[in-house]
Amino acid sequence: MPSPPHIIIADDHDDVRALLSKIVARACPTCTITAVANGVEALAAYDAAGADLLITDYAMPIMTGLALTYTLRAQQATLPILVISMNTSIAEAVVNAGATRFLAKPFSLPELQQIVMELLAP
Repeated sequence: MPSPPHIIIADDHDDVRALLSKIVARACPTCTITAVANGVEALAAYDAAGADLLITDYAMPIMTGLALTYTLRAQQATLPILVISMNTSIAEAVVNAGATRFLAKPFSLPELQQIVMELLAP
C-alpha cells in the first residue's frame, strides 16, 4: 500500500497558507501537508522528508518561489511544482525555471483542487 502523498505549501502570509492547506486537505484528505513561510523552510522540509508536490507563492522573503524552483531543479528534484502569484507576467519565467504549472491569483477553489489532483496523479 503506497504511503499518502506529502505536499509542501510555502506562502509567507499565514492566512493564505492556512487557506491553501484547507483547500488541499479537502482535495486530498489522505495527504500529509507541511506548511511553511518561505522558500528556505520549504527546501529544508523537502530535504528532510521529500514531497510529492510543492505549492509555492512566487513572492516570499528570504527565498522566493522562483529561487526555490531553481534550487530544487538544480538538485534534480522531480516533484511537480505549482507556483501561485498575482503577478501573471512571471508565469513564463517560473515555468522556464522548472515549475510544472503556474496559477494566477485569485483562483477558484475547484480550480486549485483540480490542479492538485492532476499533479498528484501517477
